[in-house]
Amino acid sequence: MTDTTNVTSSTPVDADPEAETGFAIQGPSLGRRFVRSRLMGWLVVIALIALWEIARSSHWYSSPVLPGPATIVSAWWKTAHDGTLWPAVGQTLTVLGEGYGLAAVGGIAIGVLMARVRLAYVILEPLVELLRPIPIVAVVPLLVLLLGIGTELKVFAVLVAAIVPILLNTVAGVGSAPLTMRETASTFGLGGWRATWEVYLPSALPSIFVGLRTALSLSIVIAVLTEMISGNTGIGYLIITAQQSLDVNTIYALVLTLAVIGYLANLLFIAVAQLVLHWSPEFRARRSR
Repeated sequence: MTDTTNVTSSTPVDADPEAETGFAIQGPSLGRRFVRSRLMGWLVVIALIALWEIARSSHWYSSPVLPGPATIVSAWWKTAHDGTLWPAVGQTLTVLGEGYGLAAVGGIAIGVLMARVRLAYVILEPLVELLRPIPIVAVVPLLVLLLGIGTELKVFAVLVAAIVPILLNTVAGVGSAPLTMRETASTFGLGGWRATWEVYLPSALPSIFVGLRTALSLSIVIAVLTEMISGNTGIGYLIITAQQSLDVNTIYALVLTLAVIGYLANLLFIAVAQLVLHWSPEFRARRSR
């Protein structure tokens, strides 16, 4: 009679590489982490700048409107040490901070009001939709007549441009609070502005921060633009002055300054967002990508 006893194979079908090697495979490989890191992006930027400088120094091109990186850095160093750059940077940052701060407070407050009070939404929504498509550049001449060419004009222009994305994202965030959170608030007897403060506003913070980040970059653009149109100080004014004197190197140096300001402002914003939204599953999912 044939023996039908099961015989276990000496070679497992699905070998566990961790059991064989004794080492656990944790997370992506070093190469994959490098590709995903910001270091990869910075290396690409450095490589492009190096190729640009090589092309310029090797006379592969000789356009007077496109100097090499070394020339631009030299012009920036000169501007930074002749007493013209830093006062202009301070003026632009002042306009940016005041206009953006007012837009953040006003946009969040009005957005919460529109999302929580139906009458406020009915009254304000047509006005917002009418004003939203109008480019701020189109109304700057009118603002000059109303406010002059001082700091008030620039701050108000930044305020008008930045408040729209903050307001709209606040309305969307507060209005899309999860049903479970709303039911929990009702169960515990939270109503009115207490529910808004403890339930609706926290749940809307990720959406609000999206609007704040969009408004930040827009505020930088509008602050410089108003200085170019009607200012007598600031980085925008220096750019126009350099353009009128055909000082191409200084124009590039000032644009480089704006790029650094924008990058540092974004880093600061991300740091604040990490402190405020550390509890948000959506924010943690974005960071883990």
